[in-house]
Amino acid sequence: MKILGVESSATAASAAVLCDGKITSLQFTNTGLTHSETLMPMIERALSSAGVELSDIDYVAVSYGPGSFTGVRIGVATVKGLCFTQNKKCVPVSSLEAAVMPLEASDCYAVSVMDARCKQFYTATFLFSGGKCTRIQNDRAISYEELRSDLLKLNEKNIILIGDGTDVCYNLLKDSVKNLYKAPSCIRWQSADSVALAAYEKLLSLGDGAAIPAESLVPFYLRLSQAERELSLKRQK
Repeated sequence: MKILGVESSATAASAAVLCDGKITSLQFTNTGLTHSETLMPMIERALSSAGVELSDIDYVAVSYGPGSFTGVRIGVATVKGLCFTQNKKCVPVSSLEAAVMPLEASDCYAVSVMDARCKQFYTATFLFSGGKCTRIQNDRAISYEELRSDLLKLNEKNIILIGDGTDVCYNLLKDSVKNLYKAPSCIRWQSADSVALAAYEKLLSLGDGAAIPAESLVPFYLRLSQAERELSLKRQK
């Protein structure tokens, strides 16, 4: 099984190729350039480095949210275009779920956090136990006060923060949540290899049912964009 993974939900962007459960190519950038500039060239380089053509790919996986509104939209639009041209199915993956994939841990909670600005976070919680990772909370957009309240309830195990919001979240909560730790910086950024691996696990578990046609792929947003919020406020006045 060959999977092309695409990640553009945060400030970094990347593309990866997975062949039969093994990552064979990864292209990653976190330079500040817009994803519309970097994503397609990285996809082309990832395919070339893996020695495959797009026609060889069985599924295209994408982090379809939550995250940056522009970044998610670019990633979803790019994957839809690739799948339409090649008549391939895509596998939508939560950016928060993909973020915990590189974490090798046991008997702890992993909390995926993305900085949603203004002391708000996109977050989801997972339990690592007995060699398995189990989701125990859906993706949410919440304030740091709400997140702190949730984390204080997880006091029987260590809590590991992972994702691009790790530093911001840790600095806000370290004094009140004592069993709080940061994942190593080398695995903290969202990356397409994790998206591909998450899709691979879904396909092994659910088969082709984990994939959807390109026309069904839409971004997963947890809240309105700033422009939409401002428009809503104007209409209420």
